[in-house]
Amino acid sequence: MIRKLILGAVAAAAVGFGGASATAGEPVRGPIGGPLDVGFVPPGHPRHDHDYVVLIRHFGHWDRYGRYETRHEAERVARRLERDGRRVRIEVVEDRRRW
Repeated sequence: MIRKLILGAVAAAAVGFGGASATAGEPVRGPIGGPLDVGFVPPGHPRHDHDYVVLIRHFGHWDRYGRYETRHEAERVARRLERDGRRVRIEVVEDRRRW
């Protein structure tokens, strides 16, 4: 019984000291030396966002197949459609959504 109490006290102390010694690391620095803030857009500043539209050739004209947020998604879908024998192209369009 005493052994369990001693082991419990040692374990509690180890957990307590382990949590106290954890510190936050340095913030990521950008090329100029300031903090790198990826998602910050100043108030009132329009954010330019682009979407990627996949078009397929259908009876002499281009039909819209889908609209994707990233180029990677659009290229993945285009490759799949090309494997199925479709003529495909990707266009970049500006997203009209306000952030």
